[in-house]
Amino acid sequence: MQPSRCVGQNAYVVPNLDAALRHWVERRGVGPFFVIERMVFADHRYRGTPSQPMLSVALAYSGAMQVELITPHDEQPSVYREFLDAGGHGLHHVGFGASDIEGEIAAYEAAGYARAMDGRLAGGTRVVYFDTVAELGHFTELWEETAELMPLFQMIEDAARDWDGRDPIRRL
Repeated sequence: MQPSRCVGQNAYVVPNLDAALRHWVERRGVGPFFVIERMVFADHRYRGTPSQPMLSVALAYSGAMQVELITPHDEQPSVYREFLDAGGHGLHHVGFGASDIEGEIAAYEAAGYARAMDGRLAGGTRVVYFDTVAELGHFTELWEETAELMPLFQMIEDAARDWDGRDPIRRL
């Protein structure tokens, strides 16, 4: 697992999750992917306004780097829908863990970055995206390092370390 303040994730928004999974498994040899279907954030805010987008998310590791694939399933306002509607697909954001998420949020805001998305996972873990597109070409995500999230990431990283190519897509 990457320590706080290290890039830990490259995330891609894709219009077709199954096709993206096939590409990453068959052409890149990355896996196994763990898929969360029909996920909804609690307290989701897109650019300050409440919305409830539904997504499917797939997670795997390539070495120490987490690869995340995201597909939105509706037209609800979100950073994912914004990206696809603008004609984008591909690298959407890089992600960092934050042991002090409030301190990291304050630092990004003090540096002038706008909060593009804010929400919580089912168990309460905070996830925040900052609009770093003009500077970096993608968003930047911070996730709170919690007992809900970090064991899941460790399990997925461990599965990748010993993966023999079998059972490449696993449902959570």
